Formats: sequence, C-alpha cells, structure tokens
Amino acid sequence: MEKSLLKLTCLAAMLVLGLSLGAQEITITLEPGWNWVSYTNSESMQVGDALGGFVPMEGDIIQAQRSNTQYRNGRWRGGLTHFMPGRGYKYYSSRTENVELVFAQTFSTSVATAMPTEVTATSAIVGGIVTLPEGTHVFLRGVCCGTMPSPDIDGNHTTEETGIGSFSSTLEGLDPNTTYYVRAYAVSDYGLVYGDELSFTTISDVPAGAIDGKFTINSDGDQVYFSQGNLQYIGSASTPYWKFADNQWDILGTTSGQNSTDQNVDRDLFGWGTSGWNPGNTCYHPWDTFNSSGSSYGPAGANNLTGTYANSDWGVYNSISNGGNQPNQWRTLTKDELGYIFNTRITDTGIRFAKANVSNVNGVILLPDNWSTNYFSLNDTNTKDADYINNTITASEWITLEQHGAVFLPATGYRFGVSVRSVGNNGYYWSSSFVNSNYAYGVYFYDANLNPQDCSNRTYGRGVRLVHIVE
Repeated sequence: MEKSLLKLTCLAAMLVLGLSLGAQEITITLEPGWNWVSYTNSESMQVGDALGGFVPMEGDIIQAQRSNTQYRNGRWRGGLTHFMPGRGYKYYSSRTENVELVFAQTFSTSVATAMPTEVTATSAIVGGIVTLPEGTHVFLRGVCCGTMPSPDIDGNHTTEETGIGSFSSTLEGLDPNTTYYVRAYAVSDYGLVYGDELSFTTISDVPAGAIDGKFTINSDGDQVYFSQGNLQYIGSASTPYWKFADNQWDILGTTSGQNSTDQNVDRDLFGWGTSGWNPGNTCYHPWDTFNSSGSSYGPAGANNLTGTYANSDWGVYNSISNGGNQPNQWRTLTKDELGYIFNTRITDTGIRFAKANVSNVNGVILLPDNWSTNYFSLNDTNTKDADYINNTITASEWITLEQHGAVFLPATGYRFGVSVRSVGNNGYYWSSSFVNSNYAYGVYFYDANLNPQDCSNRTYGRGVRLVHIVE
C-alpha cells in the first residue's frame, strides 16, 4: 500500500473522495523501521484488539499525531490506547524482515444463501441475506448458479437491486431433472463476498410411466412420450386396475389366462375401443372376446376413438396406476401419427426404427428424434423387411438404449376369440382410427415386413401402447 505524508503551512480542511476499504481486503506490509499505516476499520478499537492476530516485537512503536505507545514486556504501554477510524499512524517495526498486518474486523460482513423454493422442471427461486454495517455501499448482489460446485460471478449469475438485507432471484431456463449449485453473493465497499453453497434438483418434465424420449408425430412438430410398456388390465386383482408393463418387452401371451372369456384374468390383448366406457355398442369391456362382428366393438359406425368418443380410448377413460393414476393423461396414436413416426419423421441421425430381439423377445425398436449412434449401434435401420436377429440385445444392454429414450414394441401376437396366436413372432397394435364399421387401423409387423397403417377386424385382440403429449 502506498502511503503519503502531507505537510501543511496552515490549518486547512481537506475533502477526500473515494470508497471506504474493508479491513478484510487490506493487507499492510510493515517494513523494518518506520511505516505509515492507515486504520481501515469503521469503529475504534483498543490497540491490542485492533491488531488482531498480529504479533508485535519488543520495542515496536505506534505513533499518533499527539500520542504514542510502545510494546514492552508483552503489552502496549503509553498514551495511545485506541485506534480511531479515518486516522493515520506511524508504526515502527523492530523486525529485520517485512511482516504483514491485517486489522481485526469490528463488524459482521456476511452473505447467507436462502433455501431454494418453488422448484419446477425449468425454474427455481433462490435468494440471500446481505449483512453489512449501515451506510455500506452494495454495488451488486444476486445468485450464482451452475451445474458444478462453487459457482461464481464469472459464470451464470443474477443481478438484483442493490442494498443490505434480504433479496430473491428467479432462476429460469434450467434443464429438467438436473442438479444445480447456488451461492448468493454481494459486492460492496468490503469487496466480493459469497454465501454458503446450496443445491437443488429440478423436477423431471417426463410424466410418470413415460420413457424419456420425444417423438414427433406430425408436420406441425407436436411430440409425444411413449409409455414404459404395453397396457395391461389386471383383472385378477380384488379390485381390477390398469397398468403399464414393468418392462418394455413384457407380453402376457396365454400365461395369464386371457385365452378365455373369464373377466378375472390379466390381459394385454384387447378388442378395439374396449376401454370400459359404453359408447352405445355391445362390446366395450376389456375382457370382451365376442368375435362374430367388428361393428360390435368401439363406437358404432364411422367414428374414431377421439372427440365425442374419446372415452373409448383406453388412456383417456382410465387411470393408469403407474402412469400418473389419473384419467385423460394418455391416449392412443392415430393412423396418420403412426405413419409419420415410422415413415416420415426427421431425426438427428435419420434413424427412425429397427427390428430387434431384446431380452429374447422379438419386436421393433423406435428411436427418439434426438437419437445418436454413439448411444448404441444398430443394424438394418429403417428396413421393414429386416429380420429380428440382426439386432440381438440383452436386457442389460437395453438399459442404455432406454435411458436415451428408445421404445421397444414387443411381438404381442393377437387374440381371435379366445385363441391367442403368433405370440413372440408377430406384433399387432391398435391405433385410434377407424377404417369402417368393422375394421380399424393399427401397426402390424413380423420378421419379413412392417406396416404401421395395417387394418384389422375390430374383434381381434391387439396390443395397446399409449402416448403422452409433450407439453
């Protein structure tokens, strides 16, 4: 620190302009012999207390304008008992080498980080409390935020109104399901001070029961999430309910007894529009197996499972126990949307689907819009006549694909009356679109072909894979 001595020939008042300097940021180097020292604290202190942790040497002297004190026999002795704010002093150091002096602080200079609140998928409110002596200038204050510990003002940070006391900041544009580290900060006369570090994790924007992959379904850019597995009706429970399969490759086949007319068995093959809601037709229960006429299933005549008859859609009418457990959260894709996903959709890699055998189950993999070949290498992509065995994937390998949003449609087989057929070889899935009063559209695939807009008699039991709109 530079020191200056001003000699005046007469009494005069001098105005000094500038900012006060905090004791915490001022380190004074004392050289052997005499030194000019500015007392930087805002309150007076006894000499010994003001020197804080500094250890004087025998014979050291502090000289004020009209008094002095000397360090003898372990204590300061003389007429100078207190340092006064805004005063200058001379310090004689008896050492033969330089030594550093920092005055002890007489006030609280702190910034506390407030606990994050109102955390959503993309935003949160965080604030702080600035504690400084009255009259202190606070030039900046806010919150530093980042995905790594110890965020600072060189990175992302907010700037709020200046002042002492509490404040809050709204953090926006955050990524869902991500951990963020935050620290309040303040820049004042006493320098830059950070508060303690806290962390929070944003909420996932992926609905319960959905796979974290987005699929565009039309030229308008609308997107959906697929459910974590095929839809199942658990009729064997004391109180029957709907759920998604635990694994994407799970299919019931005949193991559950769905090759019967029994109401109290588990099912994953359904006639068209059998949500349990009565649209004014004969067959609308999930256990209906009557197979004489497709016109008996779903809304009668030329009607889709939408609009007036939306409740005939399994995901609209029912609460899915592991899919949010509320009605009207899921739905079935339309014929046009299925065609767009398989045939037209633009993805980062150009890959839309691939046939595969996953965990010893044949089926079709759908890749999300942002799929990268770095995640997993697939053969014969976008090839409808490819064989399943061209991509053989274990259950442990599938974890990587699913974590990056891949969807697997297992080869469900189909039910004709009470006869369950082609399980593990052919896949059949409904859409919400009708063909005519007897037929409806859906996906059909086997080892030599794939048709995302196949048509089938409404009496047939097919798989149902629901989607959730990306909001």
